[in-house]
Parts: sequence; C-alpha cells; structure tokens
Amino acid sequence: MSGYRLLKHRQYERTAEHLPDSIRRKAEWAQVLLGTRGRTPNVKTTSGYNARWRRTPVQGYHYYLWWIPLSESQLAGSLSNGAGQTILVYSIRHHDETDDPIDLASIDDFEEIALTALDPRFDEQRAVGRHVDGVETALATVKGLPGSGKTISLFYLVRDLALQSNLQHLLYVTYTSRLKRAARDFLAAQAPEMEGRVHIRTLTELEKEITGLPTYVDPLGELADFQRYLDRQPASTLGTWRRYPASLYTEVRAHILGRTFPAGYSLPESRLAEAVFSEGHFDATAYAAARGLTGDEAGAAIRLAARLREDRFFLDQTAAGRALTLVGQRKLPAWLRQIDGLIVDEVQDLTLLQIALLAELARVRARERNGRMALVVAGDESQIVQPSGFDWGVTKDLLREVLHVNPSEFEFRHQRRSPRNLAYLIDNSWNFYVTLPKALRPSANRQSFLDDADVELAVATHRPDVAEENGRLLICPLPEHLQAGGDAAIAHWRTFAEELAELPGRALVDLTDSVSAPALGGEETKAGEVVFTAREIKGLERNTVLILGLNETYRQAMRLADITSDSPPLFEARRLMDEMRVAISRSTDKLVLFETPDAAVLEALNIDHIAGHYTTTWGALRDLLRTEEMSEIEVVEGYLDEVDDLVERGRWDQAKRRNRRAHEFAVQIEDRSLQREAQAQFVQIHLQEADEALERGELMQALALNHQARELAVALGDPAVLDEVEEQAVLLRAAVESEVMQIVQGIDAGSEDPAAIFRKIDRLRLLVEAVDDAQLQGLVDEAAVASGWQWGMRLLKGGPEAGAQLAKLFDELARTMERQKDKTGARLATVVAQRYRMIPHASSLTTEQLQALFSAIADYLRIVASLKLETEAYAFVAHWIEESFDQLREQSTLYYAWAVLAERYNSLAGYVAMDDRLWDLENRVELHAGPGWTTEADDETVLRFGAFIAAYNGDAHDASLAWEKLGETELAIAQAREAGEMERAYNLLRRAGLAIPEELSTAVKLARQAAQMAAKQQGLRRAERRALAGQLADLLSKLDAAGTVDPSDEADDEAFLAE
Repeated sequence: MSGYRLLKHRQYERTAEHLPDSIRRKAEWAQVLLGTRGRTPNVKTTSGYNARWRRTPVQGYHYYLWWIPLSESQLAGSLSNGAGQTILVYSIRHHDETDDPIDLASIDDFEEIALTALDPRFDEQRAVGRHVDGVETALATVKGLPGSGKTISLFYLVRDLALQSNLQHLLYVTYTSRLKRAARDFLAAQAPEMEGRVHIRTLTELEKEITGLPTYVDPLGELADFQRYLDRQPASTLGTWRRYPASLYTEVRAHILGRTFPAGYSLPESRLAEAVFSEGHFDATAYAAARGLTGDEAGAAIRLAARLREDRFFLDQTAAGRALTLVGQRKLPAWLRQIDGLIVDEVQDLTLLQIALLAELARVRARERNGRMALVVAGDESQIVQPSGFDWGVTKDLLREVLHVNPSEFEFRHQRRSPRNLAYLIDNSWNFYVTLPKALRPSANRQSFLDDADVELAVATHRPDVAEENGRLLICPLPEHLQAGGDAAIAHWRTFAEELAELPGRALVDLTDSVSAPALGGEETKAGEVVFTAREIKGLERNTVLILGLNETYRQAMRLADITSDSPPLFEARRLMDEMRVAISRSTDKLVLFETPDAAVLEALNIDHIAGHYTTTWGALRDLLRTEEMSEIEVVEGYLDEVDDLVERGRWDQAKRRNRRAHEFAVQIEDRSLQREAQAQFVQIHLQEADEALERGELMQALALNHQARELAVALGDPAVLDEVEEQAVLLRAAVESEVMQIVQGIDAGSEDPAAIFRKIDRLRLLVEAVDDAQLQGLVDEAAVASGWQWGMRLLKGGPEAGAQLAKLFDELARTMERQKDKTGARLATVVAQRYRMIPHASSLTTEQLQALFSAIADYLRIVASLKLETEAYAFVAHWIEESFDQLREQSTLYYAWAVLAERYNSLAGYVAMDDRLWDLENRVELHAGPGWTTEADDETVLRFGAFIAAYNGDAHDASLAWEKLGETELAIAQAREAGEMERAYNLLRRAGLAIPEELSTAVKLARQAAQMAAKQQGLRRAERRALAGQLADLLSKLDAAGTVDPSDEADDEAFLAE
C-alpha cells in the first residue's frame, strides 16, 4: 500500500522538547505508523469542540499524540488533491489538556515531514545497526522480551542498510505473513526505491522458491488435523503419546523432522544436546537418550514421523531439507546468490533445520563473492507460534560454525508496550518453569524487564503511579452456573462473548477449550470473533484480555511436572506453561483472570505483591464492561485493528464482518477518512485471502478473490491499491501459466494418463478464462485436443458405458477446435460425437445402426480425403471398420457397403487386415451361394459384392459381367477393358450410346483387320510380308513400352473399384 503524507505543526517541537525521551520516541513511532498505514493500534478520541481529533497514547493515559486526517479537519479544502491521504500531526498533550480547543488557522502552519527523518529507536536498538555497519562480516543475534522493540529495530536496520550502506541486495525473512506485510508497508512508505533492493519473504515462501515444493502450513490448523489423524490410529502404535497429542506434534515437528538433515551435512557438536538425524536414518537409541524417552516412546514417535513425512503434514520441514541440499549444490535462483544481507525475524519459530538453511544461504554468499555481508537474527523464546525446539545456545553455535564468525548478542529488556504492573506479571510467569528439570526450562536465563531508568523491575521496588489508570488486574471468581459446564453454561458464555464483541479491543482466551469458537456456534457468529485459544492469541494484543482456565491449566501442569519418571508428561507440562505465559502477556491495558483469590496460580505469580490488582464479582465485571465508553471513531479504529489480526489468523468471514461493521459506523458519522480506510482494508482482506488460497494451490478461489478485489479497488479509486491488485493478478497469471506448461510438458512426455490430463485441463480452462489470456487459452486448447484425442482412443477399449463419455468428450473437443478456428478438426470431432450419441458403443447393432455407422465412416473419410494426416488421426475409423466387420456376421447384403469403405480407408491410411477380412466375407457368401456367385447371384447387393470381389481378386472378366448384369455399364466397360476385352467394351459403349475413345475404336478395328489378314495373308509377297511384319514388330515394341503402369491409371482403377 502507498504511504501517507504527514504534515506536522510548526510548534510541535516546542511543545514536545520538555517531555521525557521515552514519550517523544513513542510519539515518533506513532507518526511512523501514521505515515505508513494511516492509523495507530490504539486510538482515543474526544467530545465537544475537538470531536474529530484522534489521540494516540504515548504514556499510559497521561500523554497523547494529537492528530487528524486532513479531510476531517477545519482545513479540509486547503489542498487541491491528496487530502484523503494527508494527516495533520498537532502536538503531544497531557490528558488534562483534552478539552482545550484546537483552532487551525492555515495549512501554512504545518510543514511536511519525511518518514525517513523520523527515527523512534532507542539507543539499544540503534546499537545493532552501528555494529553491522562497522564490520566486514557481521553476525548478530537480537534477543528481546515481548514489547521490547525487536521488530522496530529490524525494520530500521533494513532501511539503513538499503539506503546508507553499500549493501545492494537484502533479504528480510520472517515466519508469519503479518510481519511480512508490515515490513513491506514500512519500507514502501520509507523509500519506494528500496523495492528493488530488499526482498521480503516468509520462510515457507523462500523454501518454495528454492525447491518448487508445496510448503503451505496453517500454523493453527495443522495441529487440529494432526490430532484427528491420531484419533484414527490404533492406540497400540502411539503408547504413552496418545494422552499428549499436542506434545507429540511438537516432538515430531521440532525434535525429529526439524532435526533431520541431508546426508553428509555436519553440525556443531558442542551444544547439540539432542540427537540429529540424516535423511533415511533415524537413530532411535540416540534420540531416546537425548530426550529422556524410553525405547518404546522414541520408536513410536520416529515411526510416526517417518509416515507423516510422506503425507500432507510438515511440508515446510520436507521443503527445508530439500532446499538445504540445493543450496549445498549451488542450485539457487539468481537473485539469492546476490544477497549482501540476511535479516531474520521470529527465529524462535524456526526449527534447527530451517535455521541451518538460512545460515547456508549466508555462507554461499560469503564464499562466492568478496565484500560486506551481514546476518542478523532476532527472536523471543517465549513467543513461539509453531513448535520448533528453539534454543539460543544451539542456534548461535550453528551460526558460528557455518560463518566462522562469533555472533554479537544484543538483548532488549526495556518494556515498551505493556503497563508496568502487567510487565511484573509477565516477569513473574517465569516461576512456572522452576518445577521442571533444568533441561526442559527455557534455555535463556530468567529475563526481567527494565524501566526507563534502566532499573530492573522487581516486585520489592514496585511503586506504581497512583494516577495510573491502565494496567489493571481483575480477579473474578466464576458463579456456580458457569462452573457447572454443559449447554446452559455454554449459552451464558455465548451471551457474554457477544457482549464483549460489541466493542473492539477485547479477547476471551480459553485455556480449557470448553468455550471455544465452535462451541459458541462457530466462527460465523459474533461471539466467535472474540474467543481465542492460547495458540490463536499468540502474537496478538488486546486492551482487555480475559483468561479462562488459568488455574486449572496451572494445576494440570504441576501434576504432570511431578511425574519425573517419564518424559512425555514433562513435555506436556512445559507446553501448558508456555500457553499460560502467552495468555498472560497479551493485554495492553486490562487483564481479567476468572479465578478465586486463593487460586494456586495467583500465588505462583506473586500477585499479592503487585499493586493495581482487584477482586470483583461476575456481575460487577459485566457492568464494568457494559459501561465502558468508546466514541464512534474509537470503535471504527479498534475494529480496523482487529480485522488485521483476524486476517492473520485466517478468519476471513469474521474479518469481513468486522470490517463492514467499521465501514457502517464510518458512514454513519460521515468520516470520509475512516470510510476510505475501511474500504482499502476490505480490498486488502480479499488480496490476502487470495494470497493464502494461492499458497494452498487453490487458484480458482484466488482468482475469484482477486477479481472481487479489483472491483472494490476500482470503486475506491486509489491508484496504489489498484496497483497492488494488478501485481497480484500478474502473480496469479504466472501461476496459471506454470500449471498450463506442466500439463503441456506432461502430454509431450506421455508420462501421465490422458484422462487425468484432460480433467486437469478442464479445471485449467476455468482458470485461463478467469485470467483472460488468449495465449494461454490457445495452449490449453491445444493440450485439451491432444489429451482428449488420446483419452478417446483409450475409451474405445471400454464397455457400453464409454459411449456416453465419448459423445460428451468429442462434443467438447469440437467446441474447442471451433475456438481454435480448426474447422476441419471440429467437423471430425462432431462426426465422432454424433456416432457415439446415436449408435451404441461395444454393443450388438441392428442393421439400421450398422448402416448409420457406415455413414459415419464415409463422412469421416470424406473430410480427411484431401489431407495428409498421421495414422493416429484414423484411429476411430480403424476401430469402426473392425467393429462393423464383427457386426456383419451373415448379413451378406451389407458386405458390399463395408468393402467399399474398407477399400477407401485402405487407400488413405493402409488397412493391413483387409485381405483377410475380404477373404472371410467371400467364403461366407460362397458357402451359401456356391461357386459362380460373383456373376450369378440373384440378390443385387450380393452381386455388387461379387463384382467388387472379382475386381479385387484381379478377375476383371467376371467383374465386368457382374456390373453389366447390375446395369452399371460404365463399371462393366472399365472392367472389360481391364480384362483386355476390347470388342466387348466397344459394344457396351455403342449400346449405351456413349462416346467411344478413339484409341479403343482404332484398336478394335485393328484387331478385326488382323483377324481378316490372318485369313488372307497367303496372297502377300515375301517383301510385303516382311514389310507388314516390320510394322507389326514396331507396333509391338511400342505396345510393350507403353505397358509400364501409369500411376494415373492405378488411381483411376482404384476410383472405379471404390465406385
């Protein structure tokens, strides 16, 4: 998307210079977000005179950045164009100044500020860039707690490397598409020229680009599919693991397949506490020892991993292994060989195999080209979306060995997002892990947040600001009717969730799975929009987070942690602890725990030592939530932010409903800026859903969504949004073209069943029509004709049911060839289609049906008579000739018609079996009619066949007699002449009143005179005899020379036979 134009009030700096550095930098980041996407995640508004102004909190509820879209301000008409994407930034004001009126006098009171001039980074965030810029080969790791600013640091690092250093090609890799889009939008708004220098990919996209293998993984959906798969397996094959499906999923993905490397790939030994595997060789003993498993547990997990590796699961790991092999062989896309810098975010979601892949990419670059090279990886061990088995120590050892450089470590410990008391709670959640064996605890030491004065947050020193309104912790025991469970409790939860959904910024995190979205009526309900599991809430933030089942989960984790004799229960305990920590860390304002004050989990969290926590009742909580006030603008802004999160989770219908609700509010309050934002976001929803459909290989859905996005973008009228739609359309066309070419190559190679190819083409045709590309349409049509014809020939071997298929198939081929302007081909396909529509296939035929089949053969041969075609083009005629021969049986009246067609087919394509077939028919007739039937048969059709057979066998005399008897004088004459019976031919011509050829007339006269001369030659003198003999010898010589067969005569003969 395009960036926004920022105009800052000329007095802004004067009003901000006295404020603490942390407030000014947070205000700067808010401006960066405004310039990038036109809004900030948390927006407050006002009432009265300043009602249209927006306020972004930059220190709790005390200080706010004041801003307004130009189109909603008093200066809306000040600019001739671009007002819809221009934002006025006024000042940072204290909450007490909220009602002080703002009067805008002139647009000249504002000055434009370039986004590149804004740098909200704190010193520890800038330190990463200084290090990378100061060494020839930079290797750095960035560790940070939630909300400490890792991603901001990486965004600016990429910007600086692209604009200020001599690094020409950078690759930014992240795990989730959400961060990919955020990086793309940030860099595009900063400097559009960076697009050609910075490549932004998710890891699965990168794997697919290297390997061409399918890599799509739904981080949230795959676990559910995995659990359903396990439910279908015999219990004996899973053993202990059957009770812990989520932990088994983690084990297979992270610790088996995520550590299976190509044969011959070496890894550092120093910190690899776990076994690693080579492809095709799983060492169960080493794996069991490394993970503390029994032989049976290790064997069950390895066998399952081996099966699933060939299934639809863990495609990203399979692709990573293949990509690592290709990188080792230097088989890379050209642009990947050119990268000077590799920046990796969310590294905690990558398995060791995937981390090795990225390290090897950096090594290839370092080996092939001199010059600067940078590799920076960032992550937070406590925020893993996908099970990865991530370990900072092993990761750093791997990077060190691959690149031969010691990594520099940067640790961000300042909490820049959560309120202080919530930061305490997150910090105290480390207490969960102390009950686990050391080997199963997070690999990093306990990390405590620092405040703005670099003082470590510790409960003993916590002195919250009494005026601080945010960061409240509410403890709310559940009433009995909600504790009982059952349908009645679900109904109450549904009502409660629908109330939560009335305003944005709220989430109910269900750690028990008892009130999940499906239980509340599915994701299509409003209630489903605010209910999340721990896996679903990862990476998201909400002002108000309510957690159900925290103590129950804690107690279950503690019980499992006590089972020290077996590893799977301990793995499950660790997983539950991670989920609790994730749930606790999602709130930016208010955290509600549905627990009793004496719950064990609250003691573990030292909640009594955290100020700002309160106990409330269910009724009081509902009253509090019902009476929360938000302005219409706050509601719209909140909805728009939540839509982004729902899109990231693939909740497309919910995202669209939330967006339409936001748009309706924006229309009602006549806020043109918010209307535009909602419409632009609606386009983005369709584009992102299309991206996911493309990744899944569902091209038709992707094309339909892109088409809808185009219609919406045209209505919106934003050129930048239209450009995005068109860019995606180009990618979709390329995907369609790729599928088309695979089909075409498959036909050429003959490696696939033509029926399967044709069905694929049938699906492709819809795709090609959707992209409206004449060239692709032509390729698809050619492939359809080629594969359809081949499929048709195979269907000939089928039973009666194949007839309907053939008729339908060749109807379609006829339409295809019409579209290709191949009229002859279309006529041939139509003949085939009509034959199978009207005449049964592979069935006994009546005389009438057999005659209809003769007509189809004649029509087909008539069309191809003047063409020079391959033998394959006659496949159907060949089949019909044989099929009709088999149907003739004793119907001798049909023999002649069949014989004529067989002779015509033979003349065009060659009919090897023709002699045998005619001999068979001849014998059948002779068996019934006796010798001489060729000239004496009483049945006219049999006599015709006799004439044909006599001629075919070279008995022109009998053929002539038969034709004469049939009244076919011309044929009789032709055969008489063929037999050398000139006198008879002459007489037939005279009786028929036909012109007598001069040469024949002369020959007849000569023959007559020769007969007379033979009787009168005695009176000739010797010299006369010699003279006459000389002339006769000369004539004989000429006749002998003329005896060579003229090809035209053969053709004439064949034509006569065919007649």
